[in-house]
Amino acid sequence: MDSKVIDKIISEEINRVLNENFPMEAHDDNGVGDLIKDFLHKHKHKSKKKKKKLRKLAKGGSEYYDYDDYERKNTKISQGDASSIRNSIDTEKTNIAAVARDLFPDHTEEGAQSQLRKILNGDRPMTKSLASKIEKMVSAGQIAVK
Repeated sequence: MDSKVIDKIISEEINRVLNENFPMEAHDDNGVGDLIKDFLHKHKHKSKKKKKKLRKLAKGGSEYYDYDDYERKNTKISQGDASSIRNSIDTEKTNIAAVARDLFPDHTEEGAQSQLRKILNGDRPMTKSLASKIEKMVSAGQIAVK
């Protein structure tokens, strides 16, 4: 294709988009740059702001993360499914500390055990990935069942 044809196609498309998205009554004397600035200004506020949360890191650091993205990756299971898993586990015969170390390898031993106990008591929600890991451990015989 000839470069003139490509330039003509691009300019026609730009004119088509500008004519569809911008009312020309207020912008008769203004240039294309003003039209684009107005368009971007109008649509900038329509985008959803991300929910940022502060997370504490090891050794005293901290970082902000996208909480909506975190919730999308770590979906929670329903209360009924979580309670059936909780009720099936025999916590007295199960070594919670050993199970917690397997489920939460990046936590300290005490932190992992605390996290698992809160989940098993219902103080924290159970995620799908954690529920599947617990079910695999139950079927493998690592967790005692009532």
